[in-house]
Amino acid sequence: MKKIAFCTILLISSFTIFSQNYTPVDNGSSVKFSIKNFGFNVSGSFTGLKGKIVFNPNSIGSSYFNVTVETATVNTGNGSRDGHLKKDEYFDVEKYAALSFVSTKISNSDKPGMLVMEGKITIKGVTKNISFPFKANPVANGYSFVGEFKLNRRDFNVGSSSMVLSDNLTVSLSVFAKNN
Repeated sequence: MKKIAFCTILLISSFTIFSQNYTPVDNGSSVKFSIKNFGFNVSGSFTGLKGKIVFNPNSIGSSYFNVTVETATVNTGNGSRDGHLKKDEYFDVEKYAALSFVSTKISNSDKPGMLVMEGKITIKGVTKNISFPFKANPVANGYSFVGEFKLNRRDFNVGSSSMVLSDNLTVSLSVFAKNN
C-alpha cells in the first residue's frame, strides 16, 4: 500500500513538474524594437523565436527563460535598410545567427501583477546583464509574457557612432508560449 501511495505521489509530482514547461511560439509572438533615426522613430522586428520556458506562477524563483530570435529576420519594412542591418557593422547575420536571452532570476515586483526578469542578453557575441518588468498572463494552452526594456546598441557593437542614429533603443516583447 505504501508503494502504491508513493508511486501515485511521484506520478502526480512528475505531471506537475512537466506541466510547467512551455515552448515559445513564433506565430502569435512579437519581438519589436524602436530607435530614433534622423529624429524619427524607426521600428522593426525579429522572428524565428525559439527556446524553452519553465514557468510556475506558484514558484516564481524556479522559473526560467532560454530563448533566441534569428538575426537574419530583422524587418523594418524597408528592404534596403534591412539589408544594411544584416551586414557586419550591425547584426553580422553571417557570423551571428541569433540574439539570445537566458534568465538568471525571476522575482515578484512591488507592483501588483508584475514580475521582474533578470538575465543575460547576447548580441553579436557580447553578453550583458539586463533587468526588466514583465507580465505573465495565462491564456488557452499556455502563457502570454509581455515586457519592455532599453538597450544601448553600442554596448553590443551594433553600428558605430552616429549623429543621426540614437544609441538607445527600446525592445518590446509579447511572447506566447504553449504548454508542452
